[in-house]
Amino acid sequence: MKHVMNHLRLSMVAVAVFLLAPSAFINAAEPSAKPNVILMMADDMGYGDPGFNGNKIIQTPNLDEMAKNSLIFQRFYSPAPVCSPSRGGCLTGRHPYRYGIWTANEGHLRKEEISLAEALETQGYVTGHFGKWHLGTLTTNQSGKGPGRNAVRNYLTPDMHGFGEWFSTEYAVPTWDPINSTVNPYYHVGKIETENLLGDDSRVLMDRAIPFIRKAVADKKPFLAVIWFHAPHEPVVAGPEFRKMYADKGYDEGQQNYYGCITAEDIQIGRLRKLLRDLGVADNTMLWFTSDNGPEGDEIGGTKQGSAGPFRGRKRSLWEGGIHVPGLLEWPARIKPGSTTAIPCSGLDYFPTTLDIVGFRMKGQPEPIDGVSLVPLFEGTMKERPVPIPFETLGGTDTKTSRGSPRMALVDNRYKLLTDMGNPSEKDLLFDLLSDRGETTDIAAQHPDVVKSMKKILQDFRASCKRSLEGKDYSTPFTPDQYDIPPSEPGFARSKNGGGEAGDDSEGAKANKPNKKAKKTGGAKSAVPAPASSDTAPSGQGKVTFQDDDSGLVNLAASAAITHGDLRYIPSQEKIGRWSNEKDWLSWEFQIHQPGKFKVEVSCGQTEDGSVYEIAVGDQKLKSTVSASGDFKKAKAQIAGELNLTKSGSYTLTLTPVSKQGQAVMTLWSVNLVPANNR
Repeated sequence: MKHVMNHLRLSMVAVAVFLLAPSAFINAAEPSAKPNVILMMADDMGYGDPGFNGNKIIQTPNLDEMAKNSLIFQRFYSPAPVCSPSRGGCLTGRHPYRYGIWTANEGHLRKEEISLAEALETQGYVTGHFGKWHLGTLTTNQSGKGPGRNAVRNYLTPDMHGFGEWFSTEYAVPTWDPINSTVNPYYHVGKIETENLLGDDSRVLMDRAIPFIRKAVADKKPFLAVIWFHAPHEPVVAGPEFRKMYADKGYDEGQQNYYGCITAEDIQIGRLRKLLRDLGVADNTMLWFTSDNGPEGDEIGGTKQGSAGPFRGRKRSLWEGGIHVPGLLEWPARIKPGSTTAIPCSGLDYFPTTLDIVGFRMKGQPEPIDGVSLVPLFEGTMKERPVPIPFETLGGTDTKTSRGSPRMALVDNRYKLLTDMGNPSEKDLLFDLLSDRGETTDIAAQHPDVVKSMKKILQDFRASCKRSLEGKDYSTPFTPDQYDIPPSEPGFARSKNGGGEAGDDSEGAKANKPNKKAKKTGGAKSAVPAPASSDTAPSGQGKVTFQDDDSGLVNLAASAAITHGDLRYIPSQEKIGRWSNEKDWLSWEFQIHQPGKFKVEVSCGQTEDGSVYEIAVGDQKLKSTVSASGDFKKAKAQIAGELNLTKSGSYTLTLTPVSKQGQAVMTLWSVNLVPANNR
């Protein structure tokens, strides 16, 4: 099988990489040509969270036992630093920038791509997906992410990529009582599931995976089970018995929930391992475990308690802490217990490794493949990784989107390059990961030839991804649309809002942006069309705004407001017009999944100082005075105060005048709830 960078291998001095003796990985038993395959993935679990990677607090006895019987990957990488792109890479062996999944909840896994499930299905495997899907919407009617997530364009269910059985959600649900996720339900083969959705979510999805495995074994069929847990992704909630385990040791509520939901997940992993032994199929089952990216949060606090271990950075960044994740493979027929490797490996390797073991190449398979087969590693003949691992994400140096890391990286056997390629003002960073895994010392100046060689690989990789995005890897005709432009190219448009977001420089659009440069939610941009005879329209009755995954922002735009009284929304200016009657008021419905403290930022216009208004959410009330912008047509952002929203779920915010100064209370473009740590 071809690989994207076979002709681009680094020409550098050989490096000493720790590797056990060739016989260390191989058991004497002869495995079947068609081993069962289980891909387990935690959601936002940091490298340092499980006990087998040194955690002394979180109880993971089943994962620790699995590690003792596994090949432990000391350098295992997720395909990307955030959810959806990583999942695409794990199923296809191809980098997500080849098919337009730039970040979470954006794009979908194109039908033209070939997934591992589709390939194995042709070889007699039965296939099932259980848990978080995150590679497309599950109905064309709506997305729980709101109107900004185009449910029609991004409609892509697991069965459309080869999964005959599936019990899946579009994106994250609470890790306890997932029945409460009414806007993001579980679907069972296309129908909304309503039964057995109380309690621990890891148990809920394992309750569906186990019967699938039992039936496959009873039918004497090889199987692929993709089990993608929601834990420990936000909303992080642990059940009472799991919280008590840590409350009794003096840990706070956020720690109890985070630690507890991982322990609950661990119990289900133990349940699965016992099932495989009881059914007599453990020996010839490849049981993989990893995480989709590093731990959430700019820093540890609240329910964001994940540990990146010794590594710099966290989820969304290309520092090691964002992409260096736990990695295990238990396969008694082939892998000796207690094996370890320090060769870099990746979720991109699942696809080529499995097909190499089965001895099969899928007809019409798009190429290049970015992963490599790890069969030589299992056989003890792989001394180093034959090609480096490429990364690209949104953001860049000093941006919140990538938590300060550059937007591209390349990991080789020894070195790691980080770069904002294409921006000459940003310098390149080079780290020796064998001696500096914490990425503390930039050695680019000492090794200009290494930097040049690695940048050339990334340049060729980016060009290759552009060709892939244009559909040139496919054996069937493909017509790119307006969103099939890579982020590095002029004209790049985010698909998160389903259309028309990029390049809108109207005054109203600018006013909708908070002064902290946080991104808008999808619901913010959808305006109600004006009647033919008027420039005004009722505002968004019944519209729900959803918290943005990346920034944590809740953008309550004028277009989403519910108007009470004679207030009117002006679509051409994206604002509520002059507010002359003090008895009129506004309200918004919104949902959050990342609770915390929020600064309330109001974008409004007034010719004079002095109008007073009150903002209320539940029993929390803020009273503030309008500061003049100089013109009713000119927006000015001002902070009204701070709200503490302690729980995930639905809320209503009201904005009510107390008094007006002059002709009107104000004109209004938006109310933004900006996470208080966005300073």
